[in-house]
Amino acid sequence: MNRSTRYVPVLKGRDGEYGALQTLSESVWSVLTPVLELPPIPWDFEADRPARSIDTHLKKVGQKIERAWGTDRDIFVDLIWISETERMADNQHPLDFVFSALRSRGVKAVPVVGLIRGDEYLSVSRAIIAQDRRGACLRIQREDFADFPDTRSRIEEVTRAINVSVGDIDLLLDLRSLTQRSIEAVGVFELIQSIPRLKDWRSLITAATSFPQNLIGIAPSDSTYIDRKEWQLWIDTTSLIHATGRIPTFGDYAISHPEPAEVDPRIMRPSASVRYTCDGAWLVLKARNLRDHGYEQFHEVCRELIHKPDYAGPEFSWGDRYIADCAAERVGTGNLTTWRKVGTSHHLATVVNEIFHHYGS
Repeated sequence: MNRSTRYVPVLKGRDGEYGALQTLSESVWSVLTPVLELPPIPWDFEADRPARSIDTHLKKVGQKIERAWGTDRDIFVDLIWISETERMADNQHPLDFVFSALRSRGVKAVPVVGLIRGDEYLSVSRAIIAQDRRGACLRIQREDFADFPDTRSRIEEVTRAINVSVGDIDLLLDLRSLTQRSIEAVGVFELIQSIPRLKDWRSLITAATSFPQNLIGIAPSDSTYIDRKEWQLWIDTTSLIHATGRIPTFGDYAISHPEPAEVDPRIMRPSASVRYTCDGAWLVLKARNLRDHGYEQFHEVCRELIHKPDYAGPEFSWGDRYIADCAAERVGTGNLTTWRKVGTSHHLATVVNEIFHHYGS
């Protein structure tokens, strides 16, 4: 499979997403190159301070990524949510710490840089790239085109700072949330056309999502469909630029919103809900809040799901098997991490299947 027919999901570096990566079949795993975002240090709302040190926060990252992804294929790793002022107890840069841990475990990690990263972040990235020789991923966000009037010059500055030729850089055009303001294929096409040396980059990736930041707008004991606008946007964009020979790889945020959620657990009242990816949409099935009504609600939610025409069947993915088993009460209801794992497992398999059929048609 060539680079344009890969799939690049942008995933949160949390246990649910790590667990989902471990469940993938060979046919799905072999065509993914995830962007793994390490989450910010959680906040202790009661003490009004970070809940842990940066050393504790990053201590097991190398182990988790190795267990989730293995050592056979590349994975993009991004510290976008770690403050650039953070330093380990021994004054080591967190990026250097993470990549040293991954290197010692044989993980083929590729650093992600951006146009607004600081000089020290770029300097550390340059050293990592020189040592590992896997190139880099340059992540350009939609807002960068407004923040840098001469985006072309800034791109060239960053590539010089990390000392990598564009032929060894995967360029990720990150459109982020499509729910904030609309963007059409012609707008994406114009952004892509403004990128210098378009045909020379190792790959071109577009990523976006229309998944909402939360499910507050969905009533309890209800199910609703949310359009996956990013999928249609990618199809429309590729049809526009097909003649250029630079077809972008599809990327999305799986079943998450781009911004990491940071909610005070003292007031959080999550519901029993399942996020299920289907043709052109997500089907969200939502029961009542877990604090008052318990996790047993997941059995009934799963029974409702498996009787819908959108359900792909228990053999489709690990997540689908778990849904069937939960409906039959052959397994427990797990916790919120379990259901993020279930939904992500199914989503990744679904998108790979969609890409396969899109290029096969």
